[in-house]
Formats: sequence, structure tokens, C-alpha cells
Amino acid sequence: MSKQLTEQYIRAFGAKDLDAVSALLADGFALEDPVVKRIEGKQQSLAAIKGIFDGCQALSFKAKRIYADGDTTFIEFTLDLDAVHLEGVDIIEWRDGKMHELRAYLDIPKG
Repeated sequence: MSKQLTEQYIRAFGAKDLDAVSALLADGFALEDPVVKRIEGKQQSLAAIKGIFDGCQALSFKAKRIYADGDTTFIEFTLDLDAVHLEGVDIIEWRDGKMHELRAYLDIPKG
């Protein structure tokens, strides 16, 4: 189940579909990554995600591999935001069909 939900998330994020991403997030969702550090709350996290979507013309989010272990999924991904190419891993905690936490580990270009 968590793997199918993760695939839904990948499609929604890759399509820059904020409503579809929102539908997957629990109210108490937390987002952690090297840029935002840690954001608590669904609406605050959606604002950060919207900033990513609005900040680029072209976005490509692709999973190289998805691993599932119970309610936890791991995505090895590539993310292209216009000319910026990123690679990393997302660790997602799912409960009751909703994403409760996403921790992203990726290399951020210096500059």
C-alpha cells in the first residue's frame, strides 16, 4: 500500500499538482530537507512546496528506485528544476493512507 501511495506522490510532485500532493498529506505533516531544515504542519509545508513549483519553469521528479518497509518508503530520485540537477533520497512515513513525514537527503549545489 505505501509503495502505491509513494508512486502517487511522485506523479503529483512531478506534475506540479499541489492539490494532489495536498490530498496525500496528513494535517500534522512534517517536511525536512537541507534547504527548509524542518517545517511542521501541512499548510506550511504546502507553502514551501508551492514555492518550489512556482520557482521553476520545468520540473522533472523521477524515481530510480522505490523501497518499502511497512509504512516507510524510500525513494532514490533525480530532481531537475530548470537547469539544476539534484539527486537524493526521500524517506517517507505513512499512516492511515497519509504522509506524516518526509525527510529529504540531497546534494544542494553551492553558489
